[in-house]
Amino acid sequence: MRLAIQTLLLPGRDLAEQFDNAARYGFDGVEIAIDPTFDLTMHMAEVQRAMKSSGLPVSNLCTHPMHDPLVPDSNERARRLQVLKELLSQADELGASGVVSVPVRPPYQFPDLSPWKDSYALTYDFAIAALTEWAATLPSGTAALLLEPLNRYEAHFLNRIGQAVDLAQAIGHPRVQALADFFHMNIEEADISAALLAAGERLGMVHVADNNRLQPGRGCLNFRPGFAALKAIGYQNFISIECWSPQGPVIEGAPDSALPETVHFLRSEWAGA
Repeated sequence: MRLAIQTLLLPGRDLAEQFDNAARYGFDGVEIAIDPTFDLTMHMAEVQRAMKSSGLPVSNLCTHPMHDPLVPDSNERARRLQVLKELLSQADELGASGVVSVPVRPPYQFPDLSPWKDSYALTYDFAIAALTEWAATLPSGTAALLLEPLNRYEAHFLNRIGQAVDLAQAIGHPRVQALADFFHMNIEEADISAALLAAGERLGMVHVADNNRLQPGRGCLNFRPGFAALKAIGYQNFISIECWSPQGPVIEGAPDSALPETVHFLRSEWAGA
């Protein structure tokens, strides 16, 4: 089991201190959040120094709604797709597994053209066309675009893992995979284990949070069936903690005690799965 944690959840005055804290807490990697306050291009050297000093790799990069590619304006869409391409190159440079991407979420939504096509079908067809064309321009590399399903209260497109897997298969490029987030799955999936087993080799990344979106162990979600499914499909990539609240990222309790506790909890759940 390789555990990672997002930078937004780590205490520290700078990246070096955040990475050092992640190592001290028992994590195996760090997921870097890219948002309006953090431009990776300006911080590449700092990230590399933090990796070297802490001994921890970057597990993956996580994008922000400002990166969601399927927006109506063609010029803005092209710009966002180019940014995702650049982030994939940076992920390769850092040795990270990929770039988390939500294709589209509110306020953007495709129209309902029923009975010809409803909004979901129209979005799905457009996503295949746009992302297939984009993927064909990617250079060789190993970092993947990780399609993240969100629950129905946060997005109207890609709510379940099977939908992300279907989209990745339709695009048909090895650098496009699906991401599974246990918090969203707890809302949307009828059976978390079955969804993970069905995803198989198309599963490129896993996020975890408890049912209340606090860190695992602070809610009532049973992680063992899902972890058993990950073992069954031979999942080898990172499992990264991503917690959130209406006010932003949140860890319940003091990080110096709460985060080592979370690491211990997840490793125990994995061992018992």
